[in-house]
Amino acid sequence: MTWIVTGGAGFIGAHVVHLLSRRHEVVVFDNLSTGRLDRLPGHVAVVKGSVTSPDDLDTLFGRYPAAGVVHLAACKTAPEFPRDARHYWPDNVDGVRNLVAAMTRAGVGRLLFASSAAVYGDTGRRRVRERHRLRPVNPYGVTKVEGERIISAYGGALRSLALRQFNVVGAGSHPYAADTGPTGLLPAVFRALTDGPELVVRGHDYPTRDGSAVRDYVHVEDVARAYLRGVELLSDPRPWSPRRRRAVNVGSGERTSVLDLVRIAGRVAGAEVPFRSGARRAGDAAEVVADLGRARRMSIGPRSSLTEAVASAWESWRRHR
Repeated sequence: MTWIVTGGAGFIGAHVVHLLSRRHEVVVFDNLSTGRLDRLPGHVAVVKGSVTSPDDLDTLFGRYPAAGVVHLAACKTAPEFPRDARHYWPDNVDGVRNLVAAMTRAGVGRLLFASSAAVYGDTGRRRVRERHRLRPVNPYGVTKVEGERIISAYGGALRSLALRQFNVVGAGSHPYAADTGPTGLLPAVFRALTDGPELVVRGHDYPTRDGSAVRDYVHVEDVARAYLRGVELLSDPRPWSPRRRRAVNVGSGERTSVLDLVRIAGRVAGAEVPFRSGARRAGDAAEVVADLGRARRMSIGPRSSLTEAVASAWESWRRHR
Protein backbone atom coordinates (compact mmCIF):
# COMPACT_ATOMS: atom_id res chain seq x y z
CA MET A 1 0.00 0.00 0.00
CA THR A 2 1.63 3.25 -1.17
CA TRP A 3 1.39 6.46 0.83
CA ILE A 4 2.55 9.79 -0.56
CA VAL A 5 4.18 12.13 1.96
CA THR A 6 4.24 15.76 0.84
CA GLY A 7 7.01 17.73 2.50
CA GLY A 8 8.65 14.42 3.38
CA ALA A 9 12.20 15.80 3.12
CA GLY A 10 11.63 18.31 5.93
CA PHE A 11 12.58 17.91 9.58
CA ILE A 12 9.28 16.41 10.75
CA GLY A 13 8.59 14.81 7.38
CA ALA A 14 11.84 12.82 7.42
CA HIS A 15 10.99 11.33 10.82
CA VAL A 16 7.56 10.38 9.52
CA VAL A 17 9.01 8.85 6.34
CA HIS A 18 11.58 6.75 8.21
CA LEU A 19 8.91 5.29 10.47
CA LEU A 20 6.14 4.92 7.89
CA SER A 21 8.41 3.30 5.29
CA ARG A 22 9.04 0.36 7.63
CA ARG A 23 5.45 -0.77 7.06
CA HIS A 24 4.34 0.84 3.81
CA GLU A 25 5.69 1.83 0.43
CA VAL A 26 6.33 5.58 0.64
CA VAL A 27 6.78 8.22 -2.05
CA VAL A 28 8.08 11.63 -1.01
CA PHE A 29 6.76 14.71 -2.85
CA ASP A 30 8.75 17.84 -2.00
CA ASN A 31 9.87 21.03 -3.73
CA LEU A 32 13.14 20.83 -1.71
CA SER A 33 13.04 24.53 -0.84
CA THR A 34 13.81 23.62 2.78
CA GLY A 35 13.82 19.82 2.57
CA ARG A 36 17.02 17.78 2.18
CA LEU A 37 17.46 14.51 0.34
CA ASP A 38 20.11 13.32 2.79
CA ARG A 39 17.41 13.06 5.44
CA LEU A 40 15.64 10.27 3.57
CA PRO A 41 16.18 6.49 3.48
CA GLY A 42 17.70 5.37 0.20
CA HIS A 43 14.87 3.02 -0.77
CA VAL A 44 12.18 5.76 -0.78
CA ALA A 45 11.17 7.28 -4.13
CA VAL A 46 11.34 11.08 -4.32
CA VAL A 47 9.39 13.28 -6.74
CA LYS A 48 10.33 16.94 -6.91
CA GLY A 49 7.28 19.14 -7.27
CA SER A 50 5.01 21.65 -5.58
CA VAL A 51 1.50 21.50 -4.21
CA THR A 52 0.99 24.92 -5.79
CA SER A 53 1.15 23.23 -9.22
CA PRO A 54 -1.89 21.16 -10.29
CA ASP A 55 0.18 19.74 -13.15
CA ASP A 56 2.86 18.48 -10.73
CA LEU A 57 0.18 16.82 -8.61
CA ASP A 58 -1.56 15.17 -11.56
CA THR A 59 1.79 13.82 -12.76
CA LEU A 60 2.50 12.49 -9.27
CA PHE A 61 -0.79 10.61 -8.91
CA GLY A 62 -0.60 9.36 -12.49
CA ARG A 63 2.81 7.85 -11.82
CA TYR A 64 2.11 6.50 -8.31
CA PRO A 65 -1.37 5.11 -7.59
CA ALA A 66 -1.72 5.75 -3.87
CA ALA A 67 -3.85 4.56 -0.98
CA GLY A 68 -3.54 7.93 0.73
CA VAL A 69 -1.58 11.10 1.39
CA VAL A 70 0.21 12.47 4.45
CA HIS A 71 0.23 16.21 3.81
CA LEU A 72 3.09 17.94 5.63
CA ALA A 73 4.15 20.44 2.98
CA ALA A 74 3.57 23.99 4.22
CA CYS A 75 5.12 27.41 4.56
CA LYS A 76 6.02 28.07 8.19
CA THR A 77 9.57 29.40 8.34
CA ALA A 78 9.15 33.16 8.09
CA PRO A 79 11.41 34.78 10.72
CA GLU A 80 8.58 37.04 11.83
CA PHE A 81 4.87 36.74 11.28
CA PRO A 82 3.79 38.90 8.33
CA ARG A 83 0.97 41.29 8.99
CA ASP A 84 -1.43 39.19 6.94
CA ALA A 85 -1.79 35.67 5.63
CA ARG A 86 -0.71 36.37 2.04
CA HIS A 87 2.82 35.12 2.75
CA TYR A 88 1.44 31.69 3.67
CA TRP A 89 -1.62 31.48 1.44
CA PRO A 90 -0.22 29.90 -1.76
CA ASP A 91 1.33 26.88 0.00
CA ASN A 92 -0.98 26.47 2.99
CA VAL A 93 -4.37 27.17 1.43
CA ASP A 94 -4.13 27.01 -2.36
CA GLY A 95 -1.83 24.01 -1.90
CA VAL A 96 -4.45 22.14 0.12
CA ARG A 97 -7.14 23.00 -2.42
CA ASN A 98 -4.95 21.80 -5.29
CA LEU A 99 -4.01 18.60 -3.46
CA VAL A 100 -7.56 17.59 -2.57
CA ALA A 101 -8.74 18.33 -6.11
CA ALA A 102 -5.92 16.20 -7.57
CA MET A 103 -6.69 13.39 -5.12
CA THR A 104 -10.33 13.49 -6.19
CA ARG A 105 -9.38 13.28 -9.87
CA ALA A 106 -7.09 10.33 -9.11
CA GLY A 107 -9.57 8.53 -6.84
CA VAL A 108 -7.35 8.77 -3.73
CA GLY A 109 -9.64 8.92 -0.70
CA ARG A 110 -7.45 9.12 2.45
CA LEU A 111 -5.74 12.25 3.75
CA LEU A 112 -3.75 12.82 6.94
CA PHE A 113 -3.29 16.58 7.33
CA ALA A 114 -0.56 18.33 9.34
CA SER A 115 -2.43 21.08 11.14
CA SER A 116 -1.22 23.16 14.07
CA ALA A 117 -2.01 24.30 17.58
CA ALA A 118 -1.91 27.78 16.04
CA VAL A 119 -5.55 27.24 15.03
CA TYR A 120 -6.62 27.75 18.66
CA GLY A 121 -5.13 31.17 19.37
CA ASP A 122 -4.77 32.30 22.97
CA THR A 123 -6.61 29.77 25.13
CA GLY A 124 -5.87 31.14 28.61
CA ARG A 125 -4.76 28.58 31.18
CA ARG A 126 -7.10 25.81 30.06
CA ARG A 127 -5.74 22.76 28.28
CA VAL A 128 -7.34 23.11 24.90
CA ARG A 129 -9.66 20.45 23.51
CA GLU A 130 -10.30 19.82 19.84
CA ARG A 131 -13.82 21.23 20.10
CA HIS A 132 -12.44 24.57 21.35
CA ARG A 133 -13.47 27.47 19.16
CA LEU A 134 -10.82 28.15 16.53
CA ARG A 135 -9.64 31.74 16.95
CA PRO A 136 -6.08 31.99 15.58
CA VAL A 137 -4.10 35.09 16.54
CA ASN A 138 -1.52 34.91 13.75
CA PRO A 139 -1.70 34.52 9.95
CA TYR A 140 -0.14 31.06 9.94
CA GLY A 141 -2.95 29.80 12.18
CA VAL A 142 -5.52 31.42 9.89
CA THR A 143 -4.22 29.43 6.93
CA LYS A 144 -4.27 26.17 8.89
CA VAL A 145 -7.91 26.77 9.86
CA GLU A 146 -8.69 27.39 6.20
CA GLY A 147 -6.89 24.19 5.20
CA GLU A 148 -8.96 22.18 7.68
CA ARG A 149 -12.12 23.83 6.38
CA ILE A 150 -11.34 22.92 2.77
CA ILE A 151 -10.72 19.28 3.70
CA SER A 152 -13.78 18.95 5.95
CA ALA A 153 -16.00 20.32 3.15
CA TYR A 154 -15.53 16.98 1.39
CA GLY A 155 -17.27 15.22 4.30
CA GLY A 156 -17.67 11.47 3.87
CA ALA A 157 -16.22 11.59 0.35
CA LEU A 158 -12.74 11.93 1.86
CA ARG A 159 -11.53 9.90 4.82
CA SER A 160 -9.40 12.52 6.57
CA LEU A 161 -7.85 13.42 9.90
CA ALA A 162 -6.09 16.63 10.96
CA LEU A 163 -3.22 16.26 13.42
CA ARG A 164 -2.94 19.53 15.34
CA GLN A 165 0.76 19.55 16.19
CA PHE A 166 1.98 21.55 19.15
CA ASN A 167 5.65 22.61 19.47
CA VAL A 168 7.76 19.85 17.96
CA VAL A 169 11.26 19.36 19.39
CA GLY A 170 13.81 16.59 19.69
CA ALA A 171 15.50 14.30 17.20
CA GLY A 172 15.97 10.66 16.29
CA SER A 173 19.14 8.62 16.03
CA HIS A 174 19.94 9.20 12.36
CA PRO A 175 21.95 11.87 10.50
CA TYR A 176 18.72 13.46 9.24
CA ALA A 177 17.52 14.10 12.77
CA ALA A 178 18.85 17.56 13.58
CA ASP A 179 16.42 20.47 13.45
CA THR A 180 18.50 23.31 12.01
CA GLY A 181 15.60 25.55 11.02
CA PRO A 182 15.96 29.32 11.40
CA THR A 183 12.91 29.86 13.60
CA GLY A 184 12.77 26.96 16.07
CA LEU A 185 13.41 27.73 19.73
CA LEU A 186 15.77 24.82 20.41
CA PRO A 187 18.01 25.55 17.39
CA ALA A 188 18.22 29.14 18.64
CA VAL A 189 19.13 27.90 22.14
CA PHE A 190 21.83 25.62 20.73
CA ARG A 191 23.23 28.36 18.51
CA ALA A 192 23.53 30.54 21.62
CA LEU A 193 25.43 27.73 23.34
CA THR A 194 27.80 26.91 20.49
CA ASP A 195 28.13 29.90 18.16
CA GLY A 196 26.33 32.94 19.47
CA PRO A 197 24.64 35.32 19.37
CA GLU A 198 22.82 35.14 22.68
CA LEU A 199 19.26 33.89 22.70
CA VAL A 200 16.48 36.49 22.67
CA VAL A 201 13.49 35.34 24.73
CA ARG A 202 10.52 36.96 23.05
CA GLY A 203 8.32 38.31 25.80
CA HIS A 204 8.95 38.65 29.53
CA ASP A 205 5.63 40.13 30.67
CA TYR A 206 3.09 37.45 29.81
CA PRO A 207 0.57 36.59 32.57
CA THR A 208 2.46 33.36 33.35
CA ARG A 209 4.51 32.05 36.24
CA ASP A 210 7.83 33.46 35.03
CA GLY A 211 6.62 36.00 32.46
CA SER A 212 7.64 33.96 29.42
CA ALA A 213 5.18 32.25 27.08
CA VAL A 214 3.96 28.77 28.05
CA ARG A 215 3.87 26.05 25.42
CA ASP A 216 3.36 22.33 24.93
CA TYR A 217 6.58 20.74 23.63
CA VAL A 218 6.35 17.27 22.08
CA HIS A 219 9.11 14.92 20.93
CA VAL A 220 9.32 14.59 17.13
CA GLU A 221 9.44 10.81 17.49
CA ASP A 222 6.08 10.93 19.29
CA VAL A 223 4.80 13.06 16.41
CA ALA A 224 6.05 10.53 13.86
CA ARG A 225 4.32 7.74 15.80
CA ALA A 226 1.12 9.81 15.72
CA TYR A 227 1.30 9.93 11.93
CA LEU A 228 1.85 6.19 11.74
CA ARG A 229 -1.19 5.68 13.96
CA GLY A 230 -3.17 8.12 11.81
CA VAL A 231 -2.34 6.07 8.71
CA GLU A 232 -3.53 2.94 10.53
CA LEU A 233 -6.80 4.61 11.49
CA LEU A 234 -7.44 5.88 7.97
CA SER A 235 -6.62 2.44 6.55
CA ASP A 236 -9.11 0.66 8.81
CA PRO A 237 -11.91 -0.70 6.56
CA ARG A 238 -14.57 -0.05 9.18
CA PRO A 239 -16.92 2.94 8.68
CA TRP A 240 -15.31 6.33 9.28
CA SER A 241 -17.01 9.07 11.31
CA PRO A 242 -15.65 12.40 10.03
CA ARG A 243 -17.68 14.38 12.57
CA ARG A 244 -16.14 12.59 15.56
CA ARG A 245 -12.62 12.17 14.20
CA ARG A 246 -11.97 15.30 12.18
CA ALA A 247 -9.02 16.54 14.30
CA VAL A 248 -6.82 15.39 17.18
CA ASN A 249 -4.19 17.13 19.28
CA VAL A 250 -0.59 15.92 19.04
CA GLY A 251 1.28 17.25 22.06
CA SER A 252 2.67 16.30 25.46
CA GLY A 253 -0.10 17.82 27.58
CA GLU A 254 2.58 19.45 29.79
CA ARG A 255 2.94 23.15 30.57
CA THR A 256 6.49 24.37 29.89
CA SER A 257 7.54 28.00 29.74
CA VAL A 258 10.19 29.24 27.34
CA LEU A 259 12.48 29.86 30.32
CA ASP A 260 11.82 26.33 31.58
CA LEU A 261 12.96 24.98 28.21
CA VAL A 262 16.06 27.18 28.28
CA ARG A 263 16.97 25.82 31.73
CA ILE A 264 16.42 22.20 30.64
CA ALA A 265 18.63 22.74 27.59
CA GLY A 266 21.34 24.23 29.80
CA ARG A 267 21.26 21.23 32.14
CA VAL A 268 21.44 18.80 29.22
CA ALA A 269 24.34 20.65 27.59
CA GLY A 270 26.15 21.28 30.87
CA ALA A 271 26.37 25.02 30.28
CA GLU A 272 24.31 28.10 31.03
CA VAL A 273 22.45 29.43 28.01
CA PRO A 274 23.24 33.13 27.39
CA PHE A 275 20.00 35.00 26.81
CA ARG A 276 18.30 38.35 27.13
CA SER A 277 14.67 39.37 27.20
CA GLY A 278 13.14 41.00 24.15
CA ALA A 279 9.77 42.30 23.04
CA ARG A 280 6.89 39.96 22.41
CA ARG A 281 6.55 38.62 18.89
CA ALA A 282 3.33 39.80 17.25
CA GLY A 283 0.74 37.03 17.07
CA ASP A 284 2.14 34.94 19.92
CA ALA A 285 -0.32 33.62 22.50
CA ALA A 286 0.55 33.63 26.21
CA GLU A 287 -0.26 29.94 26.72
CA VAL A 288 -1.31 27.02 24.54
CA VAL A 289 -1.28 23.49 26.02
CA ALA A 290 -3.04 20.37 24.68
CA ASP A 291 -5.76 18.34 26.27
CA LEU A 292 -4.92 14.79 25.20
CA GLY A 293 -8.13 12.99 26.08
CA ARG A 294 -9.11 12.28 22.47
CA ALA A 295 -5.50 11.51 21.48
CA ARG A 296 -5.17 8.87 24.20
CA ARG A 297 -8.50 7.29 23.26
CA MET A 298 -7.18 6.99 19.70
CA SER A 299 -3.77 5.65 20.89
CA ILE A 300 -1.96 8.80 19.71
CA GLY A 301 -0.59 9.87 23.09
CA PRO A 302 3.10 10.67 23.76
CA ARG A 303 5.71 8.33 25.25
CA SER A 304 8.76 10.58 25.73
CA SER A 305 9.69 13.19 28.33
CA LEU A 306 10.78 16.72 27.47
CA THR A 307 14.24 16.07 28.90
CA GLU A 308 14.60 13.07 26.56
CA ALA A 309 13.51 15.20 23.63
CA VAL A 310 15.95 18.00 24.45
CA ALA A 311 18.81 15.55 25.05
CA SER A 312 18.20 13.89 21.68
CA ALA A 313 18.11 17.28 19.96
CA TRP A 314 21.36 18.38 21.60
CA GLU A 315 23.17 15.18 20.63
CA SER A 316 21.88 15.45 17.06
CA TRP A 317 22.91 19.12 16.91
CA ARG A 318 26.43 18.24 18.01
CA ARG A 319 26.70 15.45 15.42
CA HIS A 320 25.32 17.70 12.70
CA ARG A 321 27.91 20.36 13.48
